Amino acid sequence: MPKSKTRGSLKEHRKRVAHRNNTIKGLRKKAQAEYQEMFEKQMEALKVQYQNEMGETTELNAEVIGDAKDISVASAEVVTPEVEK
Repeated sequence: MPKSKTRGSLKEHRKRVAHRNNTIKGLRKKAQAEYQEMFEKQMEALKVQYQNEMGETTELNAEVIGDAKDISVASAEVVTPEVEK
């Protein structure tokens, strides 16, 4: 970069550039945190809406009872939901 573009000494120019880059990093972190918070609120709202519509709750930490070897595909019953028009 030509000396005229640095507006003063090279040391001052580097200082301004470092300050600018730190400001941009801070703004990005703040925007990311706000987005993450908004996303989590939206997911909670959708979870509540789903539970209200379906009348059920899903427990992700539920313990699996039994062993997968005990399940037989031949004896499984197929249930299809009825669709109202």
